[in-house]
Amino acid sequence: MSRILPELFAAAVRRDGGAPFLTHYDDASGERIELSAVTTANWVAKTANLLVDEYDLETGETVAIGLPPHWLGVVWALSAWSAGAGLTSGTGTLAITGPDVAIRGERETIASALLPLGGRFRDPLPDGVHDFGAEVYNHPDLFVPFDPPTPTSPAYDELTHEDLIGTAEPVRDRILVTRTLTDRDGLALLVGVISGGGSIVLCRNLDTSKLERRVADEKVDRVLSQLTEG
Repeated sequence: MSRILPELFAAAVRRDGGAPFLTHYDDASGERIELSAVTTANWVAKTANLLVDEYDLETGETVAIGLPPHWLGVVWALSAWSAGAGLTSGTGTLAITGPDVAIRGERETIASALLPLGGRFRDPLPDGVHDFGAEVYNHPDLFVPFDPPTPTSPAYDELTHEDLIGTAEPVRDRILVTRTLTDRDGLALLVGVISGGGSIVLCRNLDTSKLERRVADEKVDRVLSQLTEG
């Protein structure tokens, strides 16, 4: 078993890279996007390069994620770990937020419009806030860390990489959830899916009248109804 999170995810990509890994629905906008592990890895590489090349993120710094349940939250978590940074529930050196700009980073704040395919904002952002969708596509699909994390590097607050990996229960099923995957409980679930070879159907603004059909269409094994939207 890998002892750092980027290696754990890389092993999942090698194991079954073309299979669905993360399927995201937003029933308010009608969006559906399906990411394989390979496609997710491409997004992670682009975003990690953005973090390092444009925003000077360094090993040991922190990233705060202030997004609703969304596939980009998963990309940002994996990207921060790839760059050697840890996630934080507090104020991060860098922060990623949605269009509401609900949080700010100590040094840099990056916002996503949460449009399909990570699209850019249509209107100007507040001063000092960067547009993720306008910048990420300029970066390559391969990321090579200058100073990769170690098993004892911080991954989320006081938890290290080996803490998250060692305590996550492997998930082999295709599960449906409606909560963020970037807080403590959500990350444990995400890491469990990566280590166990499962997959996720992540629903934002779930229309409960569509739940039964969605479970059938997506071949969901379990609905984690106890995990409420965050």
